[in-house]
Amino acid sequence: MTTRGPSLMVLLLLLVAATGGLMLGALALTAAATPTGAPVAALVLGGTGLVLGAAGAMLAAQRIAAALRRLVREAEAIRRLDLADPVAPAGGTAEVAVLAEAMGGMKSALRLFSVYVPRDLVRKLMAEGAEAALGGERRRLTVMFSDVQGFTTIAERMDPEELMRITSAYFQALTDDLLDHHATIDKYIGDAVMAIWNAPKRDLAHAMHGCRAALHARALTLRMEQDFAARGWPRLHTRFGVHTGDAVVGNVGSSDRMAYTAIGGMVNLASRLEGMNKMYGTQILVSEATRIGAGSGFVFRPVDVVLAKGTQDPVEVHELVGLSVASDAKDAPLLADRGLVGRLPAWGEAIRRFRAGQFGPAREALRDCGDPAHDPLVAAYAARLAMHPDGPPEGWSPVTRLDSK
Repeated sequence: MTTRGPSLMVLLLLLVAATGGLMLGALALTAAATPTGAPVAALVLGGTGLVLGAAGAMLAAQRIAAALRRLVREAEAIRRLDLADPVAPAGGTAEVAVLAEAMGGMKSALRLFSVYVPRDLVRKLMAEGAEAALGGERRRLTVMFSDVQGFTTIAERMDPEELMRITSAYFQALTDDLLDHHATIDKYIGDAVMAIWNAPKRDLAHAMHGCRAALHARALTLRMEQDFAARGWPRLHTRFGVHTGDAVVGNVGSSDRMAYTAIGGMVNLASRLEGMNKMYGTQILVSEATRIGAGSGFVFRPVDVVLAKGTQDPVEVHELVGLSVASDAKDAPLLADRGLVGRLPAWGEAIRRFRAGQFGPAREALRDCGDPAHDPLVAAYAARLAMHPDGPPEGWSPVTRLDSK
């Protein structure tokens, strides 16, 4: 409970009294100043009245002003959705104390509400001046999906309370890392996270930021795997899919329950890319559009040309290997493996020969691409070529058609 001071009425009475003291003091001084004025005692009394009246008025005004300044700071914190600390006692008058209590209750309610609504998203929407109305706009986005390998099996074998502790620690760390790299968290879907760039806040480098975020998230989840194993928890191996394209982004739902999200075929393709990691033994797959948009600061390895289920046009898929250069020390762990980079010319030749249907030369080039026992992608192509020792069958196409999601 906030400690309440005197009521506003009491302070107003004090101000009136102080004003009266000032007036009486002024009259006494005026009288003393005339030729027939009062004796010295009246002069002293008048001066005292002036001093006391001024002091009383100043103290009352300062007390109210200080309390209101504290409440203004609290209101500004609430506007920024800075809800961590309770409202400080305002002091001042009883009415100001009541207002402080009401603001404290509002802050507590918003703190509870913000657990269910992404606070960072609300801040970005406020910064963009967005209205809480149904509808959206067409915008080019970069979308990332993450997913935990074998999570269903893990969940079935664990105590629910223990599973909740593990997933909470995992989601908290991953979410914080993505937010640090310009992402907007769209939603959580079971053990998956959907993040977007270039909405609601504009971001011209959204493809680059999406790729950097994926590399940082991969490094984070690999560290968490080690940490979880040390605690006796299961390793939550995470895979990522990133795609860049046009979508409609905005508020969907009903007038009393909306969700800010991105909708369109490109969102589904980003999800498909995440799932394709299982086929190739990779961890981060990106589309050709993302590769182009990300720029030259990254190392990519061509993976396949894929026609995903529900799509009409094949998409070239790449593995995001790492950074090509590290601008500072903290980026050093994200650098692409030098050995793999050295084998990329041979890999490019193998892929080119394979897509041309030249399986013999493709096998020759593949021998210089690394050990299949340690590189699942090399192993996947070695298995493809082994299926057709005499060359591609009739009607063969380099496009891989996916019949499942």
